[in-house]
Parts: sequence; structure tokens; C-alpha cells
Amino acid sequence: MKITQYFLDEKYAKILFGERNSEIDTVIIHAMSAINVYPKNPFSVEKCIKILVDCEVSSHYVIGRSGKIYYLVREEKKAWHAGVSRMPPPDRREGVNDFSIGIELIGNEEILFKDEQYSSLNFLLNDIKKRRDIKNVLGHQHVATQKLVEEGLRKDAKWDPGKQFDWNRIVKN
Repeated sequence: MKITQYFLDEKYAKILFGERNSEIDTVIIHAMSAINVYPKNPFSVEKCIKILVDCEVSSHYVIGRSGKIYYLVREEKKAWHAGVSRMPPPDRREGVNDFSIGIELIGNEEILFKDEQYSSLNFLLNDIKKRRDIKNVLGHQHVATQKLVEEGLRKDAKWDPGKQFDWNRIVKN
């Protein structure tokens, strides 16, 4: 399986990614679509990447509906994918961007993710685990929670990758 380099422009470096000061031990899985901005083409990878850039956020990887993997931000850099975040107990570390790799799946809460996406996600997770000591694979919903909203640290809790994501379909080791 091939990973397509689609690096975000270095001219946006300060707003899209930063220097990493911690060892990577976590992968955060996200989901997104362009339905609210581009309703005629909600699963376009290019439109989704444009939304990330326009919103001044980023992810290390994006996996399209076809299963194609796009590499956006070098793993050595800190992508802005988790926002204000905290690991679940007992870990409870804050600032999950500091020690994680973000993977966006193109999709939403309404539809099932495709077999090709699970296959690519597993390929990518295995590839990352060959190079990194990954201890946690979590969803954005697990680190950007309602508890953080109640504490006044976030304006909203995140839902992704959501109820349609089948955690039993990803590699465990």
C-alpha cells in the first residue's frame, strides 16, 4: 500500500504545525467531511484538506473514502489535530497534540466507514507501530470530552470518529 506525500505548505508552518517536545506514544483517530462547506462534494479529500488549512488545524494523515492515504504533516512535527485535550484516566496527560499522531478518516456520523479505509488505517497503524512505541489508539471523542467543556476548557466536545466507527476492525497490537 502506498502513502501519498501531500505535505502542507511550509509557509503555513506556524499555524498548521509546530515543534514536538515529547515522544510519540499515541494515535488519535478523527473523522471529517466537507458537508457543511461543500455539500455537493462532501467527501473530497482536497476539499477536506482545504477546510483544515482554512481553519488553521492539521493532521498528520488523511485517509480518503477510497482508502488512499495522504501524508500531510511530518510525524516529527506536532500537528494541531486534538485541540484542548486530555487523555482518559488513569493517564490524564493534557495537550495530546504533543505526543500523538493524528489520522483523519473522510466520513461522518451518518455513514459507515468503508472497508478500504479500515484496511488503510490498519496498514498505517502497523507502519507507525514499526517506528514508534505506540501505547494508545484512541478517538478524538476520547480526548476532547464533555468534561473539558464543563471545566470551561473547550467550547464543544468532539464526536469523532463516532458511533459508526467499528473499533473491533482495527489492529490491537
